[in-house]
Amino acid sequence: MHLYKNISREIAPLWSLPQISDIRQVGLTVGIELVRNWRTREPFQLAERAGIRVCEAMASAGVLTRPIGNVIVIMPPYCTTRKQLKKIFNTLADSIQATLPIT
Repeated sequence: MHLYKNISREIAPLWSLPQISDIRQVGLTVGIELVRNWRTREPFQLAERAGIRVCEAMASAGVLTRPIGNVIVIMPPYCTTRKQLKKIFNTLADSIQATLPIT
């Protein structure tokens, strides 16, 4: 199956996390916006380093990515397998839940 569709399938469960206010996908690039609480859309202050903390947790699990402020950017190469996509997005979900408090 095309990588774009596989990414779309893998990001769908992320919508259930209360620390995510928006997920944007253009082609193979995905931006996941982190917030303190999705209901209020209250953002994390940049000084809290929410995006950096999540990316550091992901790196500890072997997945390298980068934040732009409170947005986690995922840009997998074309050769990414379905198994690797699952690891990327499962690690992202686990890292968000482990790193960011739910308020």
